[in-house]
Formats: sequence, structure tokens, C-alpha cells
Amino acid sequence: MSKNQLFKKNPDLQIIQNILEAFGLDNLEDTRLFTKEHMHDIETVTKLNELQDKLKEYYLPCKVKKYLNDLNEKKSITLLRQFIKIYDYKCIGMEKSIQGKKTMTYRLLYSKDNYIQSPVEKKQKEYIISFE
Repeated sequence: MSKNQLFKKNPDLQIIQNILEAFGLDNLEDTRLFTKEHMHDIETVTKLNELQDKLKEYYLPCKVKKYLNDLNEKKSITLLRQFIKIYDYKCIGMEKSIQGKKTMTYRLLYSKDNYIQSPVEKKQKEYIISFE
């Protein structure tokens, strides 16, 4: 793995495990849905604030202020996405209607799986151009 523009050292699985637990997830393969309301209920932001000293060890100094100061649910999801990306995972958001209210739901996904691609591949059409 190469260095990137966010981290001075690549996040190890231990710090990622700590971040996942703050979201109420067991591991990277945990595909349970979660919402910002769920994050609020389990105090994700508070738990990530407690991890702040450890998280600072990974971020480049110029990125610490942008991503770790004034944490909220939205910034927490960004932080999660940044850390799991190193291991080819994504956190995707989908809008769902829960009890008549539109809510963003999030879940982890291995990013080598193309979840947008249609299962039915469109056949390529062939054209013949003739200049007679």
C-alpha cells in the first residue's frame, strides 16, 4: 500500500476496528444498515472523540484540523470512509423511507464489487459505415 494525501502512515486493522465499533459495527464484513439517528443513539461522535489522539497519529498534520475538529455525524461518516478505503471498502449512503420519513441509510461494501453495474450487460451494437 502506498502513502496517500490524507495519512502519514497507513491505518492498521486495529484502529479501523476501533472506528467500526464506534459505529456499532463488528468488522469490515458487517453489512448492517445504520443511520445518523442510530449514530446519535449509540454516541458515535463521543466514541470517536475519545479515539482522537490515536486518530491523529495517522492523519497528516494539515488534515487533523479539517477532519478531527468539531466532529459530528457527517464528519464521522467521512472519517469512516477515509479509513476503510485503504482496505478497498466503501461506506455507501442510500435514501430510504423509514416510517414515512426520508432517511439516509449507510452500509459498508467491499469496493471491488461494483454495486451500480446492472446484472444484465447491455449488448454492444455493431454498425457498418459504407462510403460508396
